[in-house]
Amino acid sequence: MARYHRVMTTAHRVHVVPWLRTIGGRVLIMNWLAITIGRDIWCWRALDEVELAHELAHVRQWQRDGALFVVHYALASIMALLARRHWYRDNAFEVAARAAASRTAADVAARRRPPLG
Repeated sequence: MARYHRVMTTAHRVHVVPWLRTIGGRVLIMNWLAITIGRDIWCWRALDEVELAHELAHVRQWQRDGALFVVHYALASIMALLARRHWYRDNAFEVAARAAASRTAADVAARRRPPLG
């Protein structure tokens, strides 16, 4: 049985700025890779397909929520903390972005598998 995926195209821009690695590690999160602001993805190195899928989920979240994304994201972090969870890892926006990345990782793995027979 064939599987069909609804593809949502997302207008985005990726900015690779190597010196952001140091600043982001101090200001954002240790071992960070990218941050999405609106449709702009800022990273310190090129993203692979799975990493890009994660960030594109954030682009779609920004598109859906507009400027309120920042408030919604902060509230999701507070909700995670109130539930005695991790503010970042258990933030609903990050959970959704990781799910998008996992789906892409499965698609990438399926493409790499040799055909049967």
